[in-house]
Amino acid sequence: MKFLLKTLIEYLIKEKNKLKIIEQKEDNNIKYIIKVSKDDFKTIIGREGKTIKAIRNLVNIAALNKGIKKKIPVEIIDE
Repeated sequence: MKFLLKTLIEYLIKEKNKLKIIEQKEDNNIKYIIKVSKDDFKTIIGREGKTIKAIRNLVNIAALNKGIKKKIPVEIIDE
């Protein structure tokens, strides 16, 4: 999942060196936090949040293909 997120986001942002993807595991739950620069933050969110929604959908589809039946939260923050 982390590789999928990194690959998707690298194509969208300009400052690739500031991209950080943090995987947090609590009990049986996984959560991903994406950190990007302030300039790239708007790009990842997209118009009316459509880009981040699409990224979340792709991550959850990939999780279903791996047999994970829970939704995986993906959050974005700027540095």
